[in-house]
Formats: sequence, structure tokens, C-alpha cells
Amino acid sequence: MQAVSRHPTTTVRGTVLAQQDPQSEAGTATVRTAAAASAEEPTTGELLKGLADDATTLMRQEILLAKQELQEGLTASAKASALLVAAGVLGLYAFGFLLYTIGEAIGGPRWLGFAIVTVVLLIVVAVLGLVGKKRLAASKVAPEKAKAELQTTANELKEEITWGKPQQQPPER
Repeated sequence: MQAVSRHPTTTVRGTVLAQQDPQSEAGTATVRTAAAASAEEPTTGELLKGLADDATTLMRQEILLAKQELQEGLTASAKASALLVAAGVLGLYAFGFLLYTIGEAIGGPRWLGFAIVTVVLLIVVAVLGLVGKKRLAASKVAPEKAKAELQTTANELKEEITWGKPQQQPPER
């Protein structure tokens, strides 16, 4: 939707060339050249500064993403390691019960109770160990997403820099 102005204007290809000044006399018009209109466009220096600022912001965001991915990966690894530690501690208890069971088994029927406890503890140890091993293998500490984004960003910046440089013409023979 275009705004309707109460002041008569003259435009060429979307650039306002003349506009009647409402405070001046009825017939005078303020002439605005195309050079004045192009002065509103950003200069090359401003464009390069904007590109540098955007690149800086983008790099900071990539670093934050990498930190977040590392933190998530380390958290998953810590939980898996805790399960492995629990499996190790219970494994030591199971080994103690196994030794005690062997000792009681030699002497009489008391061994059956100790043997059942030992088997149950060994099953728990096996389950905790397998779950911990699976989670530890599944946890990724490397920031894969940030690495891929950083590579993409670097390639795009190289293209932008190459595009902005003046192209050399081959020498004429």
C-alpha cells in the first residue's frame, strides 16, 4: 500500500526528483537530484563495517553453540560414568559375597542363601555396566553442529570477501 502525499512530487524510477514545498510559494518546487538520493545508500566502508560486525556476532554465536554442545555432551558422559562407578562398587560387593558364598558352600547348606544374593548382585552389575557402556558410547563430546556451522560460515565469508575484491583482468597481448 502506498502512502498518498498531499504535496505534488515528480518521480523517475522510484526516485523523487522534485517535491513542492508546502511552506514556500505555491509554484516553487524543491529539486532533489539523483546524487542526493544515492547519498542515502550506505558507503562501501559502512558495508564492510556492517559485514565485520555481522561476522563478529556470528562467530560469537558459533562459540556459544559449541560451549552448549560441549556442556550437554559432558553432562551425558558424567551420567554414564556414574552408572559405571555404581556397577564397579556393586561388582566389588558381589565379589565379596561370592567369596563368602564359596566359604560357606564348603561347610554346609548355608551357602544357598549367599549364592542367591551373589547371583542377583551380579545380574544388577551386568545390567548397570551394559547400560552405562551404551550411554557412554552414545554420548558425543565433540561439538559437531557448531563445527559444521563454523565451516559453512567460513566458506560464506570467503565467498563474500572474494566477491568484494576487484577482479583482475588478464593482460592484453
